[in-house]
Amino acid sequence: MTQSTTRAPGKQSTFTRRWKWNRRAPLRGFYNAWLRAWYALGMRHRVIHPEHMPKAGGVIVMINHINWADPFVVLAALGRPITPMAKVEAFEDWRVRWLVEPYGAIPVHRGAVDLQAIKSATEVLNAGGAVLISPEGTRSKTGALIHAQEGLAFLATRTGAWIVPTGIVGTPEILPALKKLRRAEVTITLGEPFKLESGNEKLSRERLRELTDYAMRRLAAILPAPMRGVYADA
Repeated sequence: MTQSTTRAPGKQSTFTRRWKWNRRAPLRGFYNAWLRAWYALGMRHRVIHPEHMPKAGGVIVMINHINWADPFVVLAALGRPITPMAKVEAFEDWRVRWLVEPYGAIPVHRGAVDLQAIKSATEVLNAGGAVLISPEGTRSKTGALIHAQEGLAFLATRTGAWIVPTGIVGTPEILPALKKLRRAEVTITLGEPFKLESGNEKLSRERLRELTDYAMRRLAAILPAPMRGVYADA
């Protein structure tokens, strides 16, 4: 087995090969139908302010990430196709590979700037599609927001896409509730869409950090206070 040799700080991926994006997404419609059935039967699922999701044009759906189920409770809930960006470990795991690859998820090889993932997401956004991103890059172990990476700001300024902050509450209770033959309450709150403007300036790492923090404060503002974490001053 070969491993990634990235040397950047933070989370790094270990993988057997460079995974490619299946842009055809052959099973997305089928899986979305399955997900909507899960919403109806497996949880008390509701979306607050669905009108904040633009009906057309490039959109980045930015979510908080506290549980494995977070992307799944959003993907089929907002009224238009969404392409998720998923860590490459999901493609390496035989238990979920059958879902993420044919769904058309974009693999992200963490630990360095993944230019191929950025190129793929840019293609979706420039074609007027929607991309789902967890800016934190990994699951929060505390249930509250942790520092986000600058990829969100880079992609948003590169494409001019709308950003829709999407706060998810209740997913950690899904499995415990099912074990008790109950349905967990899962709430998805959409904030007002906004854009990160860069003008014609070449953005420095510091400026990308400022834009990222601004976007994360917009996300924190629609979450309950205990979940705002490092962005609690929103």
